[in-house]
Amino acid sequence: MKNIKTYLIILLSVVAFSSCSTDKTMIAKGVDLSKYQYASITEGKNSFGTATDIEIEPGIYDAIESTRLQMVGKQRVTDLSSQEKERLVLVKYTATSNTDVSVITVSFEDYMSGKIVASCRSSNRGSWTRQKDVDKAIRKIRSRIQKIW
Repeated sequence: MKNIKTYLIILLSVVAFSSCSTDKTMIAKGVDLSKYQYASITEGKNSFGTATDIEIEPGIYDAIESTRLQMVGKQRVTDLSSQEKERLVLVKYTATSNTDVSVITVSFEDYMSGKIVASCRSSNRGSWTRQKDVDKAIRKIRSRIQKIW
């Protein structure tokens, strides 16, 4: 009976640990995010190697578009005035996925200074399929982006 309890405790600990999330949002000290009005996706890195690659950038674009930030295409950034560029954040993201976990990280860089003003990370593990992990990670990153912008 004692062995069964020990195994049960170990099993529950493993399940709890494996379902832990690495979700996090960071805002740089002293940064006033309310000054930003524009965003442009400038860089993305995926290491999925599957069809899920094509879902990440549209998901991030939709997430940003659902905030108060106005999306600006890469080609249009040079057309912005100096005052508009001071209110522009560049969006960079990284997405990785394997059979254990899917992780998406999005950072927001001040256009003028190059300083990272905010970043969000969301992950998901434990779904029945890798695709479901990716879908859940996208929904979670969208929620995090909406909360800060």
